[in-house]
Amino acid sequence: MGRLFVKKRPVVLIILAGCVLTLPIILWGAPFQSDDGLAHARWYIHFSEQLWSGDLYPRWLVGMNNGLGSPVFFYYPPVPYFLTSFIHPLFPDDSHGWYQLGVSASLAIILSGVTARLWLRQIVKDTPALIAALLYMAGPYHLAADVYLRFSFAEFWSFVWMPLILFFTHKILDGNRLALVGFSVSYALLIMTHLPTTLIFSVVPLGYAFTLKSNQKLKAVGKIIGSMAFGVGLSAIYFYPAMTIEKYVYLDRMGTGYFSYENWLFFSNFSLWTDDKLLILLLVFDLLAISSCAFLMSRKTLDKTGRKVGLFWFVMAIGSAFMMTQLSKPIWMVFYPLQKIQFPFRFNIILTLAATALIAFAVSAIRDIIRSTNFIAKTACFLLVAGWIPTTVWAVITDYPLSPADQKAMLVEVEQSRDAPEYRPRGSESMNAIDWESSRDIDNWDNKMKAEYDGLIQRSGITKDGYSRVELIKGTGQVDVLQWKPRELVLHARYNSDVEVIVNQFYFPNWTARIDGEQRNSIIQPSRPDGLIALKIPEGDHQVRLSLEKGGEELTGQIVSTISLLFLLIYVLSAGIINLRDRKMRP
Repeated sequence: MGRLFVKKRPVVLIILAGCVLTLPIILWGAPFQSDDGLAHARWYIHFSEQLWSGDLYPRWLVGMNNGLGSPVFFYYPPVPYFLTSFIHPLFPDDSHGWYQLGVSASLAIILSGVTARLWLRQIVKDTPALIAALLYMAGPYHLAADVYLRFSFAEFWSFVWMPLILFFTHKILDGNRLALVGFSVSYALLIMTHLPTTLIFSVVPLGYAFTLKSNQKLKAVGKIIGSMAFGVGLSAIYFYPAMTIEKYVYLDRMGTGYFSYENWLFFSNFSLWTDDKLLILLLVFDLLAISSCAFLMSRKTLDKTGRKVGLFWFVMAIGSAFMMTQLSKPIWMVFYPLQKIQFPFRFNIILTLAATALIAFAVSAIRDIIRSTNFIAKTACFLLVAGWIPTTVWAVITDYPLSPADQKAMLVEVEQSRDAPEYRPRGSESMNAIDWESSRDIDNWDNKMKAEYDGLIQRSGITKDGYSRVELIKGTGQVDVLQWKPRELVLHARYNSDVEVIVNQFYFPNWTARIDGEQRNSIIQPSRPDGLIALKIPEGDHQVRLSLEKGGEELTGQIVSTISLLFLLIYVLSAGIINLRDRKMRP
């Protein structure tokens, strides 16, 4: 029993540390006043409710936007919401999802420590790996910024998968056949968790493999590329539709104004959002300084391979900081997909990984460091790490506690379920008329978005007491709603003449209409001015069925993911047979 505890002690320490670091969100739920907390609460409650009602992959959230629907999960990665939904039945009274999201955030921090330790044990011994993993969990960008200040739900879950990918990179280079499967699955999970992180992280395993392998470097990199390709295939069920149907919403507008990468490069337009930029700048300086000190402290104590890996991570740290400055703008302009990440400060993800690896090396060489005369580097590194504590405490104080009045107002916002404007289906004249460059004034931008949405709701006839799901525009008669489910609406219409009605769901491509079982797509179109479903129903007594069918993009993604999964299973079986044969051949 004692041996088992000693063996499991690092995991126990990681769990305890994770609970301490996230105690406020365990006690009080996801931070109300964070940048993205409300948005994730809105999405999560509808996602989990539909999932537990039998919708195995909720893409169209029927209750969003006060019941007008939203295509958000055609575009937004679903993995963190799937994982969090597993605990949904344990919180029957948490109708707004705050505590479920809080527990999920705590779990993400703990799992990130577990996977970081797995990775770090490939380059250092157990104790340094554990210490560095704990610091990875508590890192200022990871914990204070991503969890407490921003509650960037998808981004902080990505911190779980990146170390796992690096762990399997080591195993692939060691000749473990099944590691290719582990890498592919981990990479698919990263894609289906946060695309901006995937974009900026994907170069890291390639460079890491090239650095670790002393010979046959191109072969090693080729294995990593092949594993990545399988990961893309596994994630195609999400990735392919998300990339090919962006034109149906306003995601292309997210590269302007407040959301443009140009406005967040240091030191361009520093007068815009100065407080936020100063905070990010201090964070970058802290992590970069720690990386530099740790690199200097451990450099002379490492073997040849360790020095190569240490240099790789130091270059990654410098490169990440560089990509956040105005000097890197030519790279952003040439590699256009980079602009999709919107905020260059997301390169702090790579900087955090680099600092973690370098700290692991520094702790590993602690005996030699203690004997060394490099007192300034030792002291500076300790103080820089200690500086994370007041930063995190300040982030917590910023979010908690919330006054009852503010809490009530935010809960009302969650209940209204107003979606982020970039996921509004096109067809709304009021949304088309908005100049997204005006988002530079973020406070007025929020007011402008609210005013546009309030106008939409008023025109739709939605009130505090509810609303009519079907509105008769022309003609006379009666319509009853027989079914109102995600992607499936059934109406019973009885009219004495041809009529026109508006169904209070947003129009989206692949909505199809059937009258008495006969498909008649000519009767369905977007309404003006709001882009809702408009129907022309002939006179008589009819059953009208509206279905959001799976389009070619969605079906293609499912087929590619299924084929990739089958190939992966075949590979696992063949690798198992080969391993079994090798064991039998051993003397």
